[in-house]
Amino acid sequence: MKKWSIVLIVAMLAAFGLSACGGKDEGEKAGTKDKVIELKFTAWGDVNSNGPEAQLAEEFNKNHDDIKVVFEPVPGDGYGTKLTTSLASGTAPDVFLIGEGDFYTYVDKGAVEPLDSYLENDNSFSTDVFQQELLNMGNIHDKLYYLPKDFNPISLWYNKTMFDEAGLAYPDDSWTWDDLIDTAKKLTVKDDNGKYTQFGFNAGTWQYPIYTYLWAHGTSISNEDGTQAEGFLNNEKTIKAMENYVNFSIGSDRVSPTPQDTETLGGDSSMFMTNKLGMMITGRWVKGDLDKSDIEYGTAMIPKGPEGERAGIIAAAGWAVNSKGKNKEAAYELAKWLSGPEAQKIRAKDGKVLPATLTDLEEVKSTEVSEKAVIDMMDYAKKPVTMLSSNGPIFVEEFGNAMEKVLLKKSSVEDAFNEAAANVDEKIKK
Repeated sequence: MKKWSIVLIVAMLAAFGLSACGGKDEGEKAGTKDKVIELKFTAWGDVNSNGPEAQLAEEFNKNHDDIKVVFEPVPGDGYGTKLTTSLASGTAPDVFLIGEGDFYTYVDKGAVEPLDSYLENDNSFSTDVFQQELLNMGNIHDKLYYLPKDFNPISLWYNKTMFDEAGLAYPDDSWTWDDLIDTAKKLTVKDDNGKYTQFGFNAGTWQYPIYTYLWAHGTSISNEDGTQAEGFLNNEKTIKAMENYVNFSIGSDRVSPTPQDTETLGGDSSMFMTNKLGMMITGRWVKGDLDKSDIEYGTAMIPKGPEGERAGIIAAAGWAVNSKGKNKEAAYELAKWLSGPEAQKIRAKDGKVLPATLTDLEEVKSTEVSEKAVIDMMDYAKKPVTMLSSNGPIFVEEFGNAMEKVLLKKSSVEDAFNEAAANVDEKIKK
């Protein structure tokens, strides 16, 4: 998930003391014509009455006499706050959407119902329809908690107009990170007063692109199971790589806007669409806005590191059943519907996301040309630290704090990341 405040979510969940709640449905079971069960489900962003989730709610109601569902989307960036507050107060929807970065957080606070027993007793549905790697993302502590909604591998998006005007060749599969930065320098322009008018690449503070850079350079911010920062977050390779990455945006010959520049200019997508940004690493969620503009763009795989290693991340979302809901059997039926083949087809029509089901993805692969590189990045996906353990938010918070200190020139990279590593391990031990 791209923009949730993981730290805020964790703090709120901890403060409210959500506890696990297992067992079967305590409310009315689906299939009773004498009583119609009413369910609510929520997701972020889509407030369009004709959007995919609204369509799916309508279709579900047509096909179920005993269950009535209502879709209650949350626009903007307030989704995580509203969801955690409603969970704590006992007013949360029966089914809700969670981004991959928060899978562990909600499971470990007992907010999500495990689905294994429901699936075992369901002869009408098989999880074999899904890409197993995506399905396995929702498998935590040996139980399945999430059914896939869709997914987006992050990749390199480039502004063809800026490349053409500069007479530069488009990125290809042979590109290394050095190639990207060399090209970004040629796309970065100042006016006669020394003011930057366009940038070649956005080396922002969003951690996913940074992780891919670190992985490509043979390092990571944690050990394999997300339980230790010392010797990883602050090792020699990480420090050197981060010094280079930070200099992309604050060095004397920078190729990237600072976070303040990006905010002032309306964000990376806005800069990209107004020919002020040549390249960015992001997900397919930008496609809707790009296609509404006049911008000519292309996609490429994220470049390789000095040893030829390429790395990416799959941003995904999963439907969860509220563990404290009164009608969990019916809620499971809804989650299954929202994840199933029909739902995948409806969402994939606009091209903003990729379907999580095998058959539907193969159809996209057979016709996709302009964004083939996005799909190809699936083969290089690694798990971010938030998908390794429930300690993930600690790493995210301390990594972010270290980045802020460095970008504000309050600390060196080495000092900031040594402090961050110590803080992470101390918090994990508590």
